[in-house]
Amino acid sequence: MSSPPSKRIKIEAEPEQTSTDGVNNQATPVTTWGEKSVGISEYVNASIPGFSAIIKQRYSDFLVNEIDLEGKVLHLNDFSLPTSTPLEPPKEEVPLLSLEESISNLSDILGDANAPQEIQKLLETKGTEPPFVLIDVIDDKEKRTEIHRFFRNAFDRKLITEASEGRIKVRYVAEGIDKRDKKFQRKRNDWNISEGDFCRFILHKENKDTMEAVNMLSKIMKMSSKIFSYAGTKDKRGVTVQWVTGYHVKAERLAGLNKRLRGMQLGNFGYCKEKLDLGDLKGNHFSIVLRDVVVESEEIIDKAVTTIKDQGFINYFGMQRFGSSGAPTHTIGKALLLGQWEQAVNLILMPREGEKGDIAEARKEWAQNQDAKKALEIFPRKCVAETHVLSTFAKSGQNRDFLGAIKMIPRNLRMMYVHAYQSYVWNHMVSQRIQRFGCDKPVVGDLVVVNDSELKEIEEIDADENMEDEVSRTVSVKVLSADDLSQYTIYDVVLPMPGFDVQYPEHEIGIKYHELMTQDGLDPKDMRRNVKEFSLPGSYRKFMSKPENVTWKTMRYTDPEATLSQSDLDVLAGVPEPTGEPDGERLALRVSFSLNSSQYATMALREILKTETTGSFHLALSQKNSQAVQ
Repeated sequence: MSSPPSKRIKIEAEPEQTSTDGVNNQATPVTTWGEKSVGISEYVNASIPGFSAIIKQRYSDFLVNEIDLEGKVLHLNDFSLPTSTPLEPPKEEVPLLSLEESISNLSDILGDANAPQEIQKLLETKGTEPPFVLIDVIDDKEKRTEIHRFFRNAFDRKLITEASEGRIKVRYVAEGIDKRDKKFQRKRNDWNISEGDFCRFILHKENKDTMEAVNMLSKIMKMSSKIFSYAGTKDKRGVTVQWVTGYHVKAERLAGLNKRLRGMQLGNFGYCKEKLDLGDLKGNHFSIVLRDVVVESEEIIDKAVTTIKDQGFINYFGMQRFGSSGAPTHTIGKALLLGQWEQAVNLILMPREGEKGDIAEARKEWAQNQDAKKALEIFPRKCVAETHVLSTFAKSGQNRDFLGAIKMIPRNLRMMYVHAYQSYVWNHMVSQRIQRFGCDKPVVGDLVVVNDSELKEIEEIDADENMEDEVSRTVSVKVLSADDLSQYTIYDVVLPMPGFDVQYPEHEIGIKYHELMTQDGLDPKDMRRNVKEFSLPGSYRKFMSKPENVTWKTMRYTDPEATLSQSDLDVLAGVPEPTGEPDGERLALRVSFSLNSSQYATMALREILKTETTGSFHLALSQKNSQAVQ
């Protein structure tokens, strides 16, 4: 069925990013940029024509339901409270050992003749030299429990133990009190649930990112946000469903918040022994509405969606990775990798085209007067990088320490910049690989991962902002020979994120890494830096992705604000699934699919539409379409 005649206007892709090179260009506004500038240029099947449609016109058009490690798609469908079993009364406390008894028993407990001397020094120096002692422990849970129990009843409780990357760390605490645990002391004493220390619940949120939602919960509950953990962050513009765990938080208290929450609901409560860590998910299921579809025939839609179902899409890093305005995050990352601290700061603070209000005024104040205190007063607190940098400058006066200011930016944000540069290089190399060899089969010199579970571990490390840089990222890869080609498919092929601990393809794409990064003054094989956290070991990423559970349907509607999707809350409220209007003036496409973690739904939509996926592009398209029909 063909679409009705339309006066809507098609718009061309945005102009690419204007230059941001040079240290003294902080007063020059930065424009938005397009996909090609960050390496996104190819399609799996360019022969199928694209069509015009708007992504995320309403946040309710983008539904995301987390898929847990068992492969279950999460849905908020239960507000009942869980049953719990009280803990048994505490057993009679074991008498404390004397200092002499504790030292004499150390060798037997730890099986290490040198342990008494190291522990004695820790006690004598009160944790100043050394600050802690690490104990190697065999993979024996009972042995670890025995060691922890021993230290709890020894040394006047001035030494405490904690797990640390497969070992036990012993720390000194003054007066036998761990000051870091004071704020949780009351909660520990009050906890009496035997099922575990954590309440697991589903967070259903609308038009809020995960961190914002968790911070809101913490503020209402007057608790630290650190008690909450989750498997992955979900975008702001959408309706999302995900697991969250809270340490020593009762389900009753969480359920009682629902009447006060706006744009959030909590449910499916239960208790568990382990908290969620970043990466503890299989992926996400998306249900997306594309509005104002303009296409010659719906047959084109069917062919386009069938392409991602049967052939998949190019697993590019989406535009979210590079920011939405101002200096692209990868250009800041490049400056950090080059040690150009002042340049990096200038890129963070420089004026941005299209910004208004306090943010634009603050940037202008800094660009014109370099007055850190005045600019800091104007900047909203949500501008995290800018306010941390300016706060450092405001305290130091004219003696500006640019590296010191950068180090005041939260670590996850600092690392986001350099990881964005890796993504920028990776995207370009994917496009080069497809231009040279296509995307239908492996070729000699390609790389594949020997053990897929190793690649999953790397993705979890990259997702965890708190992981230390020295964590091993070793992944075994194989360079394909002619004899190997029949054993692998294009979906096995990986390309490296540049770093000092990766192997590069042994065909011309390996050379392309060197050519591109040399232009930026970097060497892909020499990614160690004097500032340790900016030393990049690298990792690997599959360059083709095939979504699962792909379904789609078209519907007509007239009201541009009509609801065309059904959230979990709609299901609970008995709101029927929207079916559209048979004679509606507008056409929408509703497409659903499941992706693994770290894959971008917008890149799947890009393969369908053959248009830009930037938010500014679709905002402009929405505005022009609205003007055309008025």
